[in-house]
Amino acid sequence: MFAISTMSASVQGIFFLIAVALFVAAGFSITPGKKNLIGFGLAFFVFVFMWNAFAAA
Repeated sequence: MFAISTMSASVQGIFFLIAVALFVAAGFSITPGKKNLIGFGLAFFVFVFMWNAFAAA
């Protein structure tokens, strides 16, 4: 249906690493501009699964 392929392992690792960094920064209350880092971390974490699900469809 969609003309995309699954995400490579290295790109997935980058997205997960960014998500973990955002979760750790949120845990230590490092808030640049008072943005919700937990939401950004969750978005990076879920994006990998969403992309691969669309690629499988």
